Amino acid sequence: MQFNKITIIGLGLIGGSLAWALKETDEVETVVGIDPDKESLEYALGKGIIDKGYSDINEGVPGAEIIVISTHVGVIADTAKSIFPVATESAIITDVGSVKSSIVKGVEAELPENLHFIGGHPIAGTENSGVHSADSTLFKGRRCILTPTQKTDSQAKSKVKSMWELVGSEVHEMDSETHDHIFGIVSHLPHIVAYSLINTVLSAEDSEKLLEFAGGGLKDYTRVAASSPEMWGEIFKANKSHLLDAISMFKNSLREIEEAIESEDFDTLKKKLDKAAKAKRGL
Repeated sequence: MQFNKITIIGLGLIGGSLAWALKETDEVETVVGIDPDKESLEYALGKGIIDKGYSDINEGVPGAEIIVISTHVGVIADTAKSIFPVATESAIITDVGSVKSSIVKGVEAELPENLHFIGGHPIAGTENSGVHSADSTLFKGRRCILTPTQKTDSQAKSKVKSMWELVGSEVHEMDSETHDHIFGIVSHLPHIVAYSLINTVLSAEDSEKLLEFAGGGLKDYTRVAASSPEMWGEIFKANKSHLLDAISMFKNSLREIEEAIESEDFDTLKKKLDKAAKAKRGL
């Protein structure tokens, strides 16, 4: 056994999938889930996703070597602070939030000397949510980003890395600002565009007819627009600065295509489309 007890706070898609994946490794003696929703706890226990389930952090956190906070981004830092008084000496706190800078700064500013923290972000997920969508193979072959700082304990970082590798993740490290810049463009912006594209269709007078004839292109492109508005609203708020930069970049790119079409500069248009197509094929 590599770990005696790992506690996961928040049994949604990511938290539930991580708990289940850890259970299946047989390298964690006890996987604990904490969630305010009793139905989610009952489902997770019934499916064997967790060994024990609690709605109170005072019951589920003590004794855990690693505590993974898998809540919405907006409450991660406060959740971390709430477990400081009940976490066991030298326990490691980590998270799965897709925004890192504000969380890392907020937690480290008040982190007690007897506890450790390292920010994390598994690059996995779907448009679905909730423990009923949990998938024990969700992290296999996927990247997980850790965002250590000068305050990060090397042994704590190594343990969190080992946990993610256990479930099949490829672990990378970068500072939190670099993380937020990158994912503001490659993750958060695509969600903004998907939501905006659906709203563009809905704003048309004949929106019902447009949606009736929507084919694979619109459905495939806007898949992520079915994601939780509450969760993504918090992400957009937390990564405001980097996301606004990304939106500005996108508006400039869209404007260039608009101008090429308007001026009938189809050579320039084709070059831009070719450039994008080549890049997409390489993904």
